[in-house]
Amino acid sequence: MAVPTVSDRSRVTSRALVTALRAVVVGIIVMAVPAVVDITARAATTTDAPGTATGISQLGTWGGLDRVLRISYLTTDPRGAVVPASGIVRLPDGPRPADGWRIISWGHGTSGLGPECGLTDSTDLSRGTAPAVEALNRAGYAVVSTDYLGLGPDSSRVHPYLHSRSEATAVIDIVRAARAVVGGLSRTWAVGGTSQGGHAALAAGHYARRYAPELDFRGTVALAPASNFENVIPLMRPGIVALPKAMSGPFAAILAGMADNQREVDVRSYLSDFGKRVVDEVGRSCGPQWESILAGARPDKLLSKSLGDNDFRQAIASYMKVPVTGQAGPVLIVHGLRDVTVPIPMTYALLSELRKAGTGYDFETVNADHTDLRAKGGMDDAIRFLERVIPAR
Repeated sequence: MAVPTVSDRSRVTSRALVTALRAVVVGIIVMAVPAVVDITARAATTTDAPGTATGISQLGTWGGLDRVLRISYLTTDPRGAVVPASGIVRLPDGPRPADGWRIISWGHGTSGLGPECGLTDSTDLSRGTAPAVEALNRAGYAVVSTDYLGLGPDSSRVHPYLHSRSEATAVIDIVRAARAVVGGLSRTWAVGGTSQGGHAALAAGHYARRYAPELDFRGTVALAPASNFENVIPLMRPGIVALPKAMSGPFAAILAGMADNQREVDVRSYLSDFGKRVVDEVGRSCGPQWESILAGARPDKLLSKSLGDNDFRQAIASYMKVPVTGQAGPVLIVHGLRDVTVPIPMTYALLSELRKAGTGYDFETVNADHTDLRAKGGMDDAIRFLERVIPAR
């Protein structure tokens, strides 16, 4: 709903006046961000549809960047309920293009599962994500980036880590929400991300046109996307180590996310007493804390029995498998040859699945590991691809 004009004041009801005043407050908050040209009362709406913006505020310096906005909005959870989410928005310098700034929805990498692990509360995550945001801004794109579910400041749930559909809807709905409250944004958008964010990007590319047909989706960039863990994890059993020790934390995080966000299997029935304690603690904590929680334990120490039964296999595939059909635009996948966090054979398996499904893609390799992929050329590859499929101007 638009803010009433001076000539309409005589007809403003008390409820409309409250809505208008809320919009004025929002406008004052972001006045220091000159590129935001139209903050409207839509942020104060009571509509409960996914993609509805529920609040916006200016952050201080974020990851070394200024002019960053925090946005609250609605999206859908793993069971389809409409729930709160949050994220950030940053616009590029310079004049707005005639058709508005085109949008990249950027998915961040693994940060944890607790409410302090999101973009506005985790210093490590903001510093790690800011270079990608800045690079995309320099290329002329507006950038939105979701916290995903459970990682925002007011979250009360365990983050559904690597749950494909809720990652996708969070990534898509922040585009809708930003367009509702930040002026000058185009309906044309693309998605990208690193690691967990690459997984989210591929999921979003699958759902983009069916879930948000009012938007103009152009393509997907996935850097070192998490994939095919649903084929490796069922090999786990007590005494059998199918994952390296370094994967104990992410393994516990996947189990914690599944335990609280799906009903197909009782995940805790597969856990040892030690595993139950670890999964509960990981579900409330950020990534840097996982090492101390696990105290050097191997992944199999979390288990009391095999994860290889059909019920668990089906549940984990339903929960986290990367969709390989129905991609709504061109796809670029970039992977580091020295990556030991998401080993490149897992991406080779994903590429094989994409080919079998008839889904086209571009693929680039970089002499990098998981942590320096963007800096050693992955981000340059991403921007070259985006400039081809969604030119900024």
